[in-house]
Amino acid sequence: MTPLRVWAGRVFVGGLAPIVVFGSRFAGNIILSRLLTPDEFGTAIAISVVLGLGWLVTDVALDRFVIINGSARALSTAHMLVVANGLLLAGALVVTAPVTAGLFGVGNFSGSFALAAGVSAVGGFVHLGIKQIKRNYNYGPDSIAQVVANLTAIAALFLSAMALHNHRAIVVSLTVQSVVYVIMSHVLARTPYQLSCDKPTLRQALSFGLPLTLNGVGLAIMSQLDRVLVGYWFGVKVLAVYAVIFSMSVVPTYLIVSVFSSPSLSFLLSGGQAASDRSERYRLLLGFYTILTSLYAVWMVLTLDILTPLIFGPSFTISPPAHILFVLIASLRLQRSGAPTTLLLASGRTKQLAFLNLSSGLGLLMAFACIVIWPSLEAMLVGIAIGEFVSFTIFFVSLERTVTRGSTVLIDLVAAFATPAVMAAALAWNPAVTWQSRGILCLIGVIAVCTQLSFELFRNTKFRNVLFEVGEQFQVGGPSRG
Repeated sequence: MTPLRVWAGRVFVGGLAPIVVFGSRFAGNIILSRLLTPDEFGTAIAISVVLGLGWLVTDVALDRFVIINGSARALSTAHMLVVANGLLLAGALVVTAPVTAGLFGVGNFSGSFALAAGVSAVGGFVHLGIKQIKRNYNYGPDSIAQVVANLTAIAALFLSAMALHNHRAIVVSLTVQSVVYVIMSHVLARTPYQLSCDKPTLRQALSFGLPLTLNGVGLAIMSQLDRVLVGYWFGVKVLAVYAVIFSMSVVPTYLIVSVFSSPSLSFLLSGGQAASDRSERYRLLLGFYTILTSLYAVWMVLTLDILTPLIFGPSFTISPPAHILFVLIASLRLQRSGAPTTLLLASGRTKQLAFLNLSSGLGLLMAFACIVIWPSLEAMLVGIAIGEFVSFTIFFVSLERTVTRGSTVLIDLVAAFATPAVMAAALAWNPAVTWQSRGILCLIGVIAVCTQLSFELFRNTKFRNVLFEVGEQFQVGGPSRG
């Protein structure tokens, strides 16, 4: 079997679970938007936001730690830390439930916010053995556990939404998902579940993971606090609209990163520790994510305003300015979360990753300032887009200087964001998108992506060799002409 087919198989197996996770969340939003009133749907989103914030802020990347350190001691130590983390987070969620519910203007539902803490408590008893074996490209057990848990959860969400007709359906669904995943992890793990630790391994785990609490804060700022702003300023009804548009534009970038993150990390780690080898592999990943981002930007420009009301209902529409801004925000986040983040994780530079992700807080500060001046959803998006661009530039330039010593940093920066910028400008030039103008936008997108691909082929020999290998595989596997 050729290396290309081996990596394709690894990407498929490793990407199966993220695809199902994304699909179940997407289907869950459709179910809730169709079966609940906008206010109840918004309250369900608020509960999900609070849980998401808690998970991100307390995330110390123990699943990655057990991949990097494949010992049994690392696994048992990680189990101790995960249990403690889950129980502490659950306690914090119960204590702060009245405050968090009031923050979204639904203080009378604080009991529901407190009940959601059980999801964290149960999840702390997961068996990380199914994560550790990813070190050897064995993604099957974790994929099975996630697929079963998410499919069960979506069934529970539908049944509970039909029975309850209120936001508590999300609590039922998340609890079922957590319980099923924990059970499946123990069933599928090949090593015994142990809770023990020694000081050297504990110090190693904490030195690896504690800096990532700052990273979690940055990720929380980047992915959740915008929803807190919307809920606080505009209420849970507008939050429901925002969450739907967000799930159609930005959330798919998380899916893309989830599908390729494990194979990308394995790809960089398999190249050895030599700086030249890792730099070459990094540039290959950078070219890959640049093409991926370009294709996604074209897709969003052409379909976002059509698919959102078509899938979720006519109440969920997107304005032309918001359409443009969501294209830019999603593209910036996808590019930043791709090759640069993977390189930092592969190098163990978690402190630098944490501090760089904290720079995304600038977007929330800008968003807050814009809302104060001009209280509207579009104003908030302007602030987020400005902050995302500044953070993207800081993140990209600081890392590129360590890899290329600054020799091509400006070219790389422009190339990484050229196609999304062109597509956003084309959409701004003609925001009232008709079918005729969509054809023009499609043509512009094809030209931009082809130009981007030609540029990557011209300057990146490794990228060119991979594409040639793909072409040879198609010729070998294609039908004979005899």
